[in-house]
Amino acid sequence: MAKKLDYEYCKAAPMLEWLGNKWALVVLVKISENEPVRFNELYRNIPSVSEKVLSQVLKQLTTDGIIERQLYPDVPPRVEYSITDLGKTLLPHVEALIKWGQDNFEEIMTNRHNNE
Repeated sequence: MAKKLDYEYCKAAPMLEWLGNKWALVVLVKISENEPVRFNELYRNIPSVSEKVLSQVLKQLTTDGIIERQLYPDVPPRVEYSITDLGKTLLPHVEALIKWGQDNFEEIMTNRHNNE
């Protein structure tokens, strides 16, 4: 079993857990681009993610208050996800990380190639 980060020692632990999950930030960005968004739309727009993993990520981001899940009493039931105010404060930092990755992509890939 994976050891959990110590929340008392490191108050950034929840954010570090999101960074450690390769899908969490992708899901957050995809929701922010098209909110509100339904599960099947997210699933179609994120290649390679499984339904189970997507469900787990959505649940964690909802639990942490980064996104919200809105259930509509339609038949069949309809659920939409959107970014909370707290999540919107995270987005500029995520966008900065993405930009850094894009700006340094070639150098990172060259370093990987040279160190294989």
